[in-house]
Amino acid sequence: MIYKIKDTIASSFFILLVLFILSAIVLYPIWTMLFLGAVFAYGIRPLANRLDNYIPYRSVTIGLVIIIILLPLIGVIAIGIDTLFHSAPALLYTAQKINVSSLNNALKSYIPAEFLPSTDLLLNFLKDFINNLLRMLINYFVDLIGSVPMIALQLFILFASAFYFARDGDKIISYLYSFLPDNRRDFMGRLTRETEKVIKSIFYGHFLTALIIGLMAILGFQVLGYSYAIFLGLLAGFFQLIPVIGPWPTYTVLAIYDFVSGNILRGVIVLVFGAFLSGIDVYLRPKLSGKYADIHPLLFLVGFLGGPLIWGLAGFIIGPLILGVAYAALNAYREERE
Repeated sequence: MIYKIKDTIASSFFILLVLFILSAIVLYPIWTMLFLGAVFAYGIRPLANRLDNYIPYRSVTIGLVIIIILLPLIGVIAIGIDTLFHSAPALLYTAQKINVSSLNNALKSYIPAEFLPSTDLLLNFLKDFINNLLRMLINYFVDLIGSVPMIALQLFILFASAFYFARDGDKIISYLYSFLPDNRRDFMGRLTRETEKVIKSIFYGHFLTALIIGLMAILGFQVLGYSYAIFLGLLAGFFQLIPVIGPWPTYTVLAIYDFVSGNILRGVIVLVFGAFLSGIDVYLRPKLSGKYADIHPLLFLVGFLGGPLIWGLAGFIIGPLILGVAYAALNAYREERE
């Protein structure tokens, strides 16, 4: 019995298992940043490959691409945070001052009489929703300021891992493939191809669509003369990420605010503009994502809503990607059986 225990402890499998467990413990606090770094590296590799034709040094190419992407990203984040700090208290004050009775009276001429009894309930719910949403955003960013050192460390891990994944990604994949049995390499090849399709579908069909609609919303709100147009546009882009919701809460609230303020014309225009944004989503999302993989919106919705409950802000990306990779694995397994 003692000899069996010694043989087990001295076996290569046991040693590797212990080392893997210890490695997992070390990587657990930062694994989300490593995961996002790998995703970010996958996204910048095509641009880096094009620049390789002009710059012979791979490390310089990867670093240059990261800087090109990082600087605008930092600018957008800085503008968004600054706008939020200046706009959220004013928007919260405005939302608290909304007179539901006045709004109800203003809408009487537009709403059929049989719907009037439930109008107060709906408007009170909408007012509470706006107040709670703005308070949540303010509290979140206040807490965010207190954790700046940890965020800086996580960002460093994110971009450092992205650099090495982008530079040495082929070597890492080849190294991992070397451990696969020959009869499983075809399956892993199909899984890799399906995963690439799913990742492109998620990013091009959802995140890129949200970015485009968010930028269009910023421009439209700016032209219409709304204060804090950047914040409102970013909010519309964020809502656009949620398939069931889309950007309509933002422009609907703005339209109600205009109706209450007596600016009926701008309220009608923003509703038309909002319908235009929602119409673009109906066309643009399938157009971009359909080239790669046809992912059901429910799959993305569950990942988008469930991911943040476990991984925080990073879960908005990790959740859909994990479910998307699981979907890709099922497709690869189905192809193997056929």
